[in-house]
Amino acid sequence: MARKTHTKSRTGCRTCKSRRIRCDETWPSCKRCTTTGRRCDGPSKATTTTIAVSFANVMTISTMQMQPARLTYGSEQEASYVRYFLDHISYNASCPSILLPCQILMIQAVHEDTAVRRCAIAISVLMQEKNANHQFPAGPPSCPPGRGGYMFALKKYGRALSCLQQLVSHRDRRSVEAALLCGIICIWFEILIKDYLTALSHLERCLNIILVSRTPDRGKINTDIEDAYVKLDMQAAVYVGVRSPAFLAEGMKPIPYIFETFEDAEKTLIEEYGRIIHFASKIAAPHRYHQPGWIPLELLAHAQMLQKRLEQWNPAFNYSYSCQKAEGNRQMTPRVSLVLIQYHVAAITASTCLYSEETIYDRFLSVFGRIIRLADKLVSWWHDQLSGSTLGVPLDMGIVHPLYMIATKCRTTSVRQKAIDMLFSMRNNEGVWEGPIVASVARRAKDIEEEGLDIEVDGVPEFRRIHVIGFHIAHELSQVHVEFRRRSNGMDGEWEEWKEIVSY
Repeated sequence: MARKTHTKSRTGCRTCKSRRIRCDETWPSCKRCTTTGRRCDGPSKATTTTIAVSFANVMTISTMQMQPARLTYGSEQEASYVRYFLDHISYNASCPSILLPCQILMIQAVHEDTAVRRCAIAISVLMQEKNANHQFPAGPPSCPPGRGGYMFALKKYGRALSCLQQLVSHRDRRSVEAALLCGIICIWFEILIKDYLTALSHLERCLNIILVSRTPDRGKINTDIEDAYVKLDMQAAVYVGVRSPAFLAEGMKPIPYIFETFEDAEKTLIEEYGRIIHFASKIAAPHRYHQPGWIPLELLAHAQMLQKRLEQWNPAFNYSYSCQKAEGNRQMTPRVSLVLIQYHVAAITASTCLYSEETIYDRFLSVFGRIIRLADKLVSWWHDQLSGSTLGVPLDMGIVHPLYMIATKCRTTSVRQKAIDMLFSMRNNEGVWEGPIVASVARRAKDIEEEGLDIEVDGVPEFRRIHVIGFHIAHELSQVHVEFRRRSNGMDGEWEEWKEIVSY
């Protein structure tokens, strides 16, 4: 018997299309998917066009159409510095040959705005000095290191700041956006010379500009620039540790069933991670460190809600990634690995932020192992890249913090030692936190906890575990001043605190 014919439809959900069956096109999820336990992204509209940018369709330097511009330089040397900047800004540390939206705007701004061009020249001089000497002298710019190239970079940076001040005084939207692009380069410059407090202050001022622009009477800032600052804001919250993100997404939108682009998935994860960091640092910390043993039910419910949203993000990301046929795209592999690492770290943070016992981290041994495997591939990939290929500091969250978390919170000695070894092998490519330095701190914490114990038999008991580690890096002495805190008499006992100096 011949099969009953049906009219063709172009507006069904993707799951039904892949199954080659007719979708009943009910909203928000079709019954053919929900009754069989399948995920449904909902019927598409008849006017919907094919998605132009997907997980597998990325912007590269060759596909970007640049507007020709005739620039006037003070000398051929300045022209060479601009060319150096344009060549290296197009190389993405986490994904070579792929241009991020903010990088595209920065390249265009170099051709159009003098202040951005001055900033580009300054950081190009600094990067060439770094590549020539393989390191920077320690200390802020007020401490002259006596190097010609370094002082020349500071001179160019001073001229760039003068142009930036003139740009900010204009107040129009185009000038503000150019000033914010200059701000990113200035933050890179200050991090590279290890003047972290100035970089943080510069970031706070730029964040205030964006927050003010969100008022109805002001012009809307370009979303790509805003997204770049959201990433910098998250890095400051994670690496500095004494502040929560300034940008918190308003309201909690439902996690979509499928992400149309990789950037959508990454942006959603950053929003969720920001909420978790804010909750952990501002709301949960007092109950974890000052009022252990008593957790209000509303805080437990909120923490579980944050965990649930992450659990919804993960299958949506994996489903989107598989639907876009991007598994074979080698260009996307590093970026996907970085995002998955940050997802695992966010999930661990949300699950542990309310509990005072360090033994709670023992239940995440399998997650620590997945992070190690993802990070191991990234470290091997980074070692294969040319030294000095990247310019500035990556906007993407890196892997130093996740590895440091494993090295200090995982008490399985083999996994812990693997994370420490990977930190020692890393180049200084994340600015504020340098792999070998934090590895030295983590190794000392491991030695303190495991001293005199048969780890394979007894493990590390709760009273030996270090709860909090604070450190200050003295670059000029190659030392780290570390403060350790633990509760030797249980979670109701007094804090035991002591300080040590660790050399690296």
